[in-house]
Amino acid sequence: QCYRDLALVSRDGMNIVLNKINHILMEKYLKLQDTCRTQLVWLLRELVKSGVLGADGVCMTFMKQIAGGDVTAKNIWLAENVLEILTEQSGSGLGSGMGLGMEFWVSLLRKWVSGSGLGMGLGFGLGMEFCMSLLRERFMDCFMIGRDLVRLLQNVARIPEFEQLWKDILHNPQVLSSQFTGVLQLLQSRTSRKFLACRLTPDMETKLLFMTSRV
Repeated sequence: QCYRDLALVSRDGMNIVLNKINHILMEKYLKLQDTCRTQLVWLLRELVKSGVLGADGVCMTFMKQIAGGDVTAKNIWLAENVLEILTEQSGSGLGSGMGLGMEFWVSLLRKWVSGSGLGMGLGFGLGMEFCMSLLRERFMDCFMIGRDLVRLLQNVARIPEFEQLWKDILHNPQVLSSQFTGVLQLLQSRTSRKFLACRLTPDMETKLLFMTSRV
């Protein structure tokens, strides 16, 4: 009811709403009570379901709040909910129609492999299925990550599904994409700095910016 009323009165495609959400996530998320965080996740889910232009940027901001290696209940809760939204909408929403940036994909992989506790808490099967579907069905989109993708995949190489993926990369690359010639092609592709920046939470980013520019 509330979301329907908001969509009804909006005259700018929810642009003001998206900007305000991003501001809250970047500046005040750590200070929010659990109830407010739950409401923000609910609002994100509704924005994605409605196909609002720019919701992918809000998803990216949410993803940056998931700290790698942090196995606290709140961090795992956020990771689970964002992953559920991605999985639910992968067919018609975020996965294709909204053109979610590749920063999101590499960020998810990084969060998954950075700590075993977080990886298991995500709902291991759901997370693995999501990542594998991206790598199998949209490999050339993942290819733009560059050589850092090789390191990421090495970190999860002992998982049977990823072990099979490695065999295909090494011995049968054409099964992933007709444009992919092998692991050497990946290693020759430089990883953009923007992917490395995905590892930083907004709070960490603010502190690093202060230390490098004002200290």
